[in-house]
Amino acid sequence: MTCARPYTFLALLLLIPALLIIIFKSRKCSGFSEKQMRFNKSIPELRRIFNFRQLVYIRTFFLSLSWIMLTCAASGLYWGTYQVPVQKNGTTVSFVFDISNSMNATDCPGRLSRLKASSIFAQKLIDKISENPANSSSISVILAKGDGVTAIPVTQDYAIIESLLSSLSSSLMTVPGSSLGKGILKAKESFPANFSSAGRIWLFTDGEETDGHLKNALVECIKTGIPVSIIGFGQETESSVLAGDGKTSVQTALRKDKLLSLIDEIQKSSEFYMNQTPVIFVDSNEKSSAMKLLSQLKTSDGQFVSYEAKPVPRYKLFLFFALVFFILNYFVVEIDYSKFKINIKKTIAASSLFALFIFTGCNSNTLKILKGSYAFNQKQYGHSVSCFLDTLENAKLTNNLTVADYSLFNLGTSYLMLEENEAALIKYSEISSDAPDIVKFTTFYNCGVICHKNGQFEEAADYFKKALSLDNSNIDAKINLELSIQMTNVDAKQNEAEAIPVSTNETSVLDMENEIFETIKENDKNQWKNSETQQTQNLANDF
Repeated sequence: MTCARPYTFLALLLLIPALLIIIFKSRKCSGFSEKQMRFNKSIPELRRIFNFRQLVYIRTFFLSLSWIMLTCAASGLYWGTYQVPVQKNGTTVSFVFDISNSMNATDCPGRLSRLKASSIFAQKLIDKISENPANSSSISVILAKGDGVTAIPVTQDYAIIESLLSSLSSSLMTVPGSSLGKGILKAKESFPANFSSAGRIWLFTDGEETDGHLKNALVECIKTGIPVSIIGFGQETESSVLAGDGKTSVQTALRKDKLLSLIDEIQKSSEFYMNQTPVIFVDSNEKSSAMKLLSQLKTSDGQFVSYEAKPVPRYKLFLFFALVFFILNYFVVEIDYSKFKINIKKTIAASSLFALFIFTGCNSNTLKILKGSYAFNQKQYGHSVSCFLDTLENAKLTNNLTVADYSLFNLGTSYLMLEENEAALIKYSEISSDAPDIVKFTTFYNCGVICHKNGQFEEAADYFKKALSLDNSNIDAKINLELSIQMTNVDAKQNEAEAIPVSTNETSVLDMENEIFETIKENDKNQWKNSETQQTQNLANDF
């Protein structure tokens, strides 16, 4: 359970003076006798079974409960979670490096230290990522020590990441201890809110930690739909390494069994979540370990649905109870039941018809489409995307092509309003040829608008022609078609004018650019090395 505005509960303190005033006044008016009530025609029959003080207490009780429910609704209480489908496009990876002293153990192939091996391994991953232009994955770098430090925020500048990898050292930070969990949480924070790409965390470590926060951090990532891959370095046999004080010798090893046991425990306790393989372990010494990681990356043109766990807001529940208690205040005290004659048979029949209409009048897909349309009209496009993704998944399962077409159209339009133009085009392209004409016309028209924005004037003209073939009376489509044709002609003339022969000095210019690039890269590398500090405090427990 979480509370967004806990200070709202201070409003409950207002009940104390209110109750004291009511109690004082009710005692003062206790002389209101049964005889006076009997001759007062304005008091209904039901009141004759209560004395005046009891009536006041009953009303106070219900009004107090209503006030409590209103306060709970305003406080923003959340409990429970629900799965929200989120459209993702491409992948962002956060490299989390364990730079504790245990990573200085030289038990990796070639007598490399674990930290050096992780640096080389990460460098090879970046090389493979950069070889595929269609991938264009963004990367951030986190140092898992202390509370975790974002060394490099999300970027596609791989050169600056390479300069840091070549300078990785346990001396970059003097904070004692290894906090893998805090490093993972810092990596989770490095992903921008409502980011269109799917986030993944790759943790380079030997599994040694000193604070035990890893489990909670992994569960937190599963809840938010961020898979974590733990890449292990070192051997499972014990090796000696110096602690942070440079004197104390400690034993360390790759804690593979511990990590696998932890992952298995988390998987069993998180079966509710729909994420596929949210936490995995990859041994860097095994063959094809790098391929296991690279296969997780999604290309920029490949879209997919990821599920995120969102907390369930409960303000509607508390508002409902507040209304119920407020109505009961009048229902029990004010209403004169002697004036009502209830026909039980008619009441049951009417209730049955009402329930039948509510529960069978519209299915879940219809309700989701209505919710999505309402959210779209309220300009809550993110919520409308969630609703239409749900209806699309259900329509595919039930093979309902009509609902699928409407869901795809609404999804594309929602993405268009969010300026996710590529995602909108993909959803529009999935609409079947059997869709209603109005859906196809609007789809072609919107695709033409997107292509025109992207400077693809020929494609825009083709889409507007297709739209006019369905409705040749649409003035806007005709105007946009003419504009697209005009811009196509302008582009053709500009391309002819900009045709310039290749310069004979091109090679020398490229050589100069490479020299400048290497100089900048060397300066970045020296900057990371200069940030290393000597540990002067007592760090015997730091490993």
